[in-house]
Amino acid sequence: MSKKHCYYLLINNLVILAVVAYSLFTFGVQGGYDPVFHMGRIHTLATNIASGHFPNPIGFEYLNGLGYGVGFFYGNFFLYPFALLNLLGLSRYNCYLLFICCALIAAMAAINYAVQQLFHRDWATIVAGPLYLSSYYYIGVVYLRAAAGEMLALAIMPLALLALFKVLHGEQHYWYLLAISFAMLLVAHVLSFLILVGTAMLLTLFNFRHWWLHKRIFWSLCKSALLFAGLTMAFLLPFLEQYTAQKYISTTMNPGENIYSIVSDVLYLNQLFDLRQIWNLNGGLFFILTIIALILNLYYWKTNTNEIIAQATGVILICSLILVSPIVLRAVVKVFRPLVLLQVITRINVVLLPLCVIVIAFAFAQLIEHWQSFQGISELGLLLVISLITILFPIKQNLAAMQPRRAQVPNEYNISRGEYEPQDFFNYNLQQNFKVTPSWLARQESYTIKTNNHHYALIQLNHPTTAKTIMLPRLYYRGYHVQAGNQQLPVTRKNGLATVNLTTKHHFKTLKVSYQPTLLAIIGGWISMLSFVGLAINLLMKKFKISQVQKNDIP
Repeated sequence: MSKKHCYYLLINNLVILAVVAYSLFTFGVQGGYDPVFHMGRIHTLATNIASGHFPNPIGFEYLNGLGYGVGFFYGNFFLYPFALLNLLGLSRYNCYLLFICCALIAAMAAINYAVQQLFHRDWATIVAGPLYLSSYYYIGVVYLRAAAGEMLALAIMPLALLALFKVLHGEQHYWYLLAISFAMLLVAHVLSFLILVGTAMLLTLFNFRHWWLHKRIFWSLCKSALLFAGLTMAFLLPFLEQYTAQKYISTTMNPGENIYSIVSDVLYLNQLFDLRQIWNLNGGLFFILTIIALILNLYYWKTNTNEIIAQATGVILICSLILVSPIVLRAVVKVFRPLVLLQVITRINVVLLPLCVIVIAFAFAQLIEHWQSFQGISELGLLLVISLITILFPIKQNLAAMQPRRAQVPNEYNISRGEYEPQDFFNYNLQQNFKVTPSWLARQESYTIKTNNHHYALIQLNHPTTAKTIMLPRLYYRGYHVQAGNQQLPVTRKNGLATVNLTTKHHFKTLKVSYQPTLLAIIGGWISMLSFVGLAINLLMKKFKISQVQKNDIP
């Protein structure tokens, strides 16, 4: 990239970051459920570390001290730096604000890098960042929901798409990035990872003939899959182990209408085609730019054929059809029911948005390159329009939408819509009018809680010789142990809570309840650690070999 174009890129990035960040610091984090939940994640991670409780999959403070296994289902990897800052004294709110700013910068850097590596056209890279961050959807993720998982997903997705395109088109050295980006996305946001897997399957199908004829591509995909599995075992194995241990609350059903919410959230169920779904998703300007870009790419097709643009356009059209047609969506759900896990179909925009930016950036780069005398003016005009629309429309609308919702947050350790709260516990808590707390359980089960902290709960039985089943002050997860003197009691489950069965033959008065990583979790941790070390050694050796070759080439 030329020096002049580097200045353009820097100015663009700084302006759009300033526009978004200024509103963020001026109006604050506006989201309702999600920011409270993620701030709680940061703080409970910090208190776990302070207590020496590591690794720390269970958030002790959640559910009034019953402990929520947040780390089993939401990867903590990217939150550790902010948890450490919280531990050092920075408030959880400011930690989360800093997290959002870092996510903004990471998204900008990721889309710039991906577009530059895909096309090596300066103007494509220059326009990509402002387009990406000024999308209505991206602004909504930051201001309407402050959703940490999707913010991270939007920062990782461009890298995953870059690596996927490169490997499928024969550039084998990108298999490292393919594995790493997929692994990062899994520990950042599971639903976005599933969307990426679907996109990868579609692109792999598009390139079937290519990778079938070139076996090196197939082996690169296999190597990426193995490395991905190794890097993610520390998260994946406990996730699967705990997810299969019991049923969790499902938000994929609409209780009132008894239909899948992914369909009921579409504006008109029986309508064949509803353009407003996609028009409103990223904004009218973004929609118009996408249509213009598709036309321009078609116009330039004869002189500048690009398979990546063609395949990206194919994915965009398929995703758009699912978005705008409730009937098509309903048909797809019938064929592939796991799609309802997305809950809201607009989540597929985590892959649709970066693909649209790639298509728009490529088209407008070709157009701007033909306007030799107006390049600077074109760049300034586009930036001005995007910035003004970003300030005047989506941020303003999202701020207004969030004002009444902010007051509905019940407490600072709220579980975000309860997606992974044990179903039995939720039902039991509902029956008891949401009064189930450690102290309430102690009264009901006739014991006294002597100690309750991150390490363990120590309870004293009020009637030690009574045979009964006791519900303990902990949500049930595999890995809980109950120690009675030198005896270890088997842990069972009742109403979603950890439980022990007492007999008349026992002679102990106290029970110590503690969590220890399961054997499967320990194995997963070791596999991930060894995979990471192996990857680091491999990359260092590769870099050393390249340096040696370069030295030998010097006359």
